[in-house]
Amino acid sequence: MAKALSLLMLALTLLTGAPHAGARSVTDAMGRIVEVPEPENIKRIVALGSSMAFVTYLGAQDKIVGVEDIDKTIIAKPYVLCNRERFKDLPVVGKAGAVRVPNYERIVGLGPDVVFIISTDPAEPDLLQRKLRIPVIALSQGLPAFDSEIFLDSILLAGSILGKKERAEEVVGGVRALAALLPAPPAGEEARAYVGGLSYRGNQDIKSTAADFLPFALSGIKNMADGMGRSGHFFINKEFLLAANPPLIFIDGNGLPLIRQGLGSERAYYERLTALTSGNAWLLLPHTAYFNNPEVLYINAFFMAKAAYPQRYAGLDPEAIADEIFILFNGYPLYEDMVRVTGRPGRLQLTGQGLDYAR
Repeated sequence: MAKALSLLMLALTLLTGAPHAGARSVTDAMGRIVEVPEPENIKRIVALGSSMAFVTYLGAQDKIVGVEDIDKTIIAKPYVLCNRERFKDLPVVGKAGAVRVPNYERIVGLGPDVVFIISTDPAEPDLLQRKLRIPVIALSQGLPAFDSEIFLDSILLAGSILGKKERAEEVVGGVRALAALLPAPPAGEEARAYVGGLSYRGNQDIKSTAADFLPFALSGIKNMADGMGRSGHFFINKEFLLAANPPLIFIDGNGLPLIRQGLGSERAYYERLTALTSGNAWLLLPHTAYFNNPEVLYINAFFMAKAAYPQRYAGLDPEAIADEIFILFNGYPLYEDMVRVTGRPGRLQLTGQGLDYAR
């Protein structure tokens, strides 16, 4: 009888996914309480939804046992650039994108101790955990707009789970120090600008913008999209943009090809945007490729500050700072690698030949 009861209890434990000895409770970025193994017992990891970036920041890539398909195909992501050799031989654990399709059977077969995920759907982590019977921890960059504090909290959370607290604190401390390099301009002297071409479920043209855009806040530039009752990404009315005629326009690198394409049918429209014809438009590194590239948001703030306040930041070298930031996050100077993939940040001007680097 006692033996039968023992077997029954074992079966119930397996069915309910009850924690094994040595587990502890953590509260993830979605407020879920998850039982996870102690750090020394976490040997194998799967990271979904671009949460691989957090694993890379912490230097725990050696524990990754599988990747999403996008991690083998899209290279405009810093964590992919510094993990290409590691990723190429790892099995694919699902299809990434706006509609994620995990391969549950393959994930279970790989035996991860924990699964990390970034998701815009509050129900997804629980669904994944029920299907896998493996601890699933939600991390976050903030919704609907990137939120630096939420992002940094997730670095600390992942660091605690993986036994990488010291490294997590190093990254967080370094990020906080970046703001001190760009002190706010005096009241009333802030430049005003617009950012367009931001990716959202694919590449977009100049109407694609965002409110509460971190690089504007860091660089001390007034975002034309703020104060419109929106947060995060949205599409602006193109006639409103024309009426506002911002004196300074930033263009995300992912959107530039579509804007150039639009010149074929809407050249007259673009020619009425003074920032484009006067050479006061600036190309930025693309910060979105399957969720944000957080380090690129911080990097772009320095390019934007230099463009908006050239005299104030005459001695600032954004390209050198870019590599310092890439090293802080990923351990490698990735700026030239990113430029080869996405194009080099710089001043643009619309001429009879098209929208290209200003001379």
